[in-house]
Amino acid sequence: MSISRMVYTGTSYFGEYAREKIAEEVSKRHFRKALLISDKALEACGITGKIEEVLKKNGIPYTLFDEVKPNPTIENVRAGLACYKNSGSDFILAVGGGSVIDTAKAVAVTANNPENEDIVSLEGMDKSKNPAVPLIAVPTTAGTGSETTMDYVITNTQEKRKMACMDSKVVPAAAILDTEIMASLPLSLTAATAMDALTHAVESYLSKGAFSFSEMLSLKAVSLISENFIRVIKEPGNYEVRKELAIAQYLAGMSFTNVGLGIVHSMAHPLSAFYDIPHGTANALILPHVLEFNAAACPEKIRQLAAAFDPSFDTSKSAEEASAHCVEIIRSFLTASGLPQHLSELGVRESDFEALAQSACEDAATPDNPREADENTIKQLYQSMYK
Repeated sequence: MSISRMVYTGTSYFGEYAREKIAEEVSKRHFRKALLISDKALEACGITGKIEEVLKKNGIPYTLFDEVKPNPTIENVRAGLACYKNSGSDFILAVGGGSVIDTAKAVAVTANNPENEDIVSLEGMDKSKNPAVPLIAVPTTAGTGSETTMDYVITNTQEKRKMACMDSKVVPAAAILDTEIMASLPLSLTAATAMDALTHAVESYLSKGAFSFSEMLSLKAVSLISENFIRVIKEPGNYEVRKELAIAQYLAGMSFTNVGLGIVHSMAHPLSAFYDIPHGTANALILPHVLEFNAAACPEKIRQLAAAFDPSFDTSKSAEEASAHCVEIIRSFLTASGLPQHLSELGVRESDFEALAQSACEDAATPDNPREADENTIKQLYQSMYK
């Protein structure tokens, strides 16, 4: 007997000024004080301040921790945990992209599980015993889907690798997707995070763990992103376009957190660990190459994927034609947004390919890839995207 599971956020809000719903969620859950987790860049540009205004207006006390760094590290989490312990807070409010929400998840789970304070022991599936501190997520990007997932990734700087952690206890109690906040993002970040969401959608659809419910979510996410990617580049202040992308990242997050990903993520993780390359940027560069590689293993799915990218695509065409059409559309997104398309543009060294490939093979996402890929295959894939 086969049993499939779906885990996702309980309550979510989408739309302009959705942040006003924070007070309602805090009140009905009887929370008293927040640890507001964010980062310096969001504080400097006033986005964190918009959330602080809501808290102050509604008399919700809080302590601010804004030391989160891109690709957060074990040390970063420990600093956040120390802040939580000293704050007297009873819930966490995460305001930021995937790095902020991942950090918040790690702090939330370790705060109630002292045996996991080394952080390393969180790697893997459901490694904690006690419930996590309640978390409300306010994503500022439309990309990671972290607001509805049980996944979080922390960088182990000593070992130069990313630790994939999955724990159903860290799924946020509520998610606030405020399109007015998302509309203030710079073009480069908008594009990179949208490509992250697209990668989640594509990989979860092709994942070995996919089933009818997850496939429906993934394909809808692909359609929404394909329809709105160029539009958001041209109309960054269009709240409806932002909302569609926010919904897309949410759907993709719901899907991948339950069925897994593939070697795009396996290959992207070491690039971030070795070179601190933004996760969405790495995914965007790798996605077309891996999509071509995977096409032979799932021809019918590739045809349906091409139709999700472009409803006019004739699904009677070959898998090779379908794959080429998907790749053509993806590359048009990269060109339109100015995202890099070669590893050499990001300072990646060919001499590191062997170590990168070894790390990718050991990544938690690799087993779910629809086509088997050994270390040598992954090394060749890195080589193909170098220049």
